Amino acid sequence: MNSIKIKSLALSILILCGAQLADVQSQTKKEIQFTLDTLYSSHMKLKGDYEQLLRYWKQYDNFYQHVKTQALDASLVNEPIDKGAEHFDAVWNSLSSQMRVYEDSLIYLVDSLNRVVEERQDLLVQNKMYLNILSGKLGEAVYPNTEQELVGTWQLFLNPMQTTGDAYQSGLISHNPFTVPDSIQQHNIYQLELMADELATIYFKDGRKQKCFYEVNDFSVGKSYTIKYSKQDEFKLNMHVSPMPTGLEVSYEIPLDTTQVIYFNGVMKP
Repeated sequence: MNSIKIKSLALSILILCGAQLADVQSQTKKEIQFTLDTLYSSHMKLKGDYEQLLRYWKQYDNFYQHVKTQALDASLVNEPIDKGAEHFDAVWNSLSSQMRVYEDSLIYLVDSLNRVVEERQDLLVQNKMYLNILSGKLGEAVYPNTEQELVGTWQLFLNPMQTTGDAYQSGLISHNPFTVPDSIQQHNIYQLELMADELATIYFKDGRKQKCFYEVNDFSVGKSYTIKYSKQDEFKLNMHVSPMPTGLEVSYEIPLDTTQVIYFNGVMKP
């Protein structure tokens, strides 16, 4: 009886151990399969990354070969990458230096063109002034017979003049109207508008326009007289008018804060 129990117990133990061993083997296979699946997945990902890196490398290599062929001397085309970097630095520094030279040349060219444009504008102004002077000298002389005939628009063709020398040795000198400074040229009147109500508009060469009152003193057909322009304390100017064969000759002193006394002198024509 005891023998039978022992055999039964031993058989139960063997069955239990077999079941546990089968369970362990089953778990081991699953773990191994999971590990294999994980490794395969990692392998495929690494393979994809490798292929992508290979494509990038080919692109960069093509770019490097293209740039190297274009930028480096033919004798340096087959240099390895580590040497090529040094050559590229030298080429880049040379190109940068040339670019700075081009930039400086461009700035100089622009400045030169600007000076040419300014000189052209000056020449146009000078030509216009010469034309005005010739028109003033050659145009038909007009003489107002009455003070009322002064009313209207008048064109003035003037040159700056100055007295020079000591007493009994003095004289008048004319200044070149194209070379006098702006401080003088700004007082050059080129047009007058005289209205019947004793209002006037004076136009200066520098673009200013002065509105004021005017008064004619001692008008005469054959002798000199004066036209006084004023606007309170803001503006005052005395213009002396003389009937001459070329027309009405006018002159006036310009206000300068210097010891120089300079006049504008010329003719006035409608």
